[in-house]
Amino acid sequence: MYVGDIEGVKTIVGKYFTITNVYLDAGILTFEVYDSEIKEKFKKMYGELREMDLIPTATRENGRIVIRVYPRPRMAYPIPSSRILPIILFFATLSTILIDGYLRSSTRMYEIITGRTGLIDKILDGLIFAIALIAIIGIHEIGHKVSAKLDYIESSPPYFIPGIPTMIPTFGAIIFQKSPIVNRDDMFDIGVSGPIAGFLVSIGVLILAFTTANWVSLEEYEIIVQTIEKEGGVLLPSPLIFYLIRPLFGRPDMIPVFTTVGFAAWLGMLVTALNLFPAWQLDGGRIFRSFLTVRQHRIAGYLSAAVLALTGYLFFAILILLIMPRTPDIAPLDQVSPLSYKRKLAVIGVVAILAVTFVPLGLLRV
Repeated sequence: MYVGDIEGVKTIVGKYFTITNVYLDAGILTFEVYDSEIKEKFKKMYGELREMDLIPTATRENGRIVIRVYPRPRMAYPIPSSRILPIILFFATLSTILIDGYLRSSTRMYEIITGRTGLIDKILDGLIFAIALIAIIGIHEIGHKVSAKLDYIESSPPYFIPGIPTMIPTFGAIIFQKSPIVNRDDMFDIGVSGPIAGFLVSIGVLILAFTTANWVSLEEYEIIVQTIEKEGGVLLPSPLIFYLIRPLFGRPDMIPVFTTVGFAAWLGMLVTALNLFPAWQLDGGRIFRSFLTVRQHRIAGYLSAAVLALTGYLFFAILILLIMPRTPDIAPLDQVSPLSYKRKLAVIGVVAILAVTFVPLGLLRV
């Protein structure tokens, strides 16, 4: 049941919209408004109502724009409030990545690829690997954080998740959203900001990987491949972005063989690609939900799981299928205003980044 300063709410709504009708609908203060373009006015109104601990929504019903004002709900799942926990998790994750980098630099495969056997080389490569990977993940999350702040959405600090050295050194990081998304533009911006930021850092790491790579002839490369295969190792497939950047370094007759920093760049591109798939629990879920209907978005999620399963990411596909039915659709408060034209054009760029960073496992060779 709605309770509060009804006259005050009427004054704020009337400040931004032409009210044609006002009534209580199941105890919720409801306004029918005459206006057709509401995006900017709704956002300003939301800012004022938020100060009263109220949340407005806008929907189109029977050709009319209807604004409802609710008490701000309490979160069903409390967000951790500890200031120390994010710091502890950051250093724990940094530790697992450092250990992973050192162990990868201490393998026989590393010696075959780089020809380096010294302890200092291994420690240095492991350190560069850790800095590169933590930068990719951290700046990805900072991208979300900055976008949320620009859109006046409260969010928590990033919570890094330690992984298992030699397997998955980190499971990334998460940021808890503390307030609702106002409109489709904000939903798109928050979704795309992390992958874009992480992608740019990954490109920087990839350039570093090419700069520090061991460039060998085709004959030497084949020998390295054969030696690694005899040792039971495999070479990772490369995303298209590796091939697009390679000509910048010349040496058309030489092949780069990367150190562990190349693996950090590969992981950065993989994280970017996986996050851009249109499943709700991923960043791409918000990007594509900003212009897809609920039904279209759910179909896109199932298609994403199918593509991932067919291209070698079976575990990730199963995880999406298990979580997706339990993840409720979270629409923006303003469900009337469409995604802006420039953001619709930006979707082309999102798909392009997905295309150059994603690689089906087992189909290509570095």
